[in-house]
Amino acid sequence: MALKRGVTQLMNEASLSVSGLAEKSGISESTVRRAVRSNENARLNTTSATAIANAFDSSVGEINWPGGLANRGRPAGTGGRYTRRTG
Repeated sequence: MALKRGVTQLMNEASLSVSGLAEKSGISESTVRRAVRSNENARLNTTSATAIANAFDSSVGEINWPGGLANRGRPAGTGGRYTRRTG
């Protein structure tokens, strides 16, 4: 099994800055910054992760997400209902 590459590594290989990846993926720069942070508070929702993965012609499962992925909360860009975290 191949090692997963991180978002920072993929950005370096593609010569993309934070703003470049934000533009290519169609998400905000703050979301891209969160994707490269390595702490639990930097979790991405799967919609944002999918947009970033697509920008690299990759799948979400092929990328190492430092903060992990979160499936809770309001889906990005949908105006859906917000679910408050408990615990």
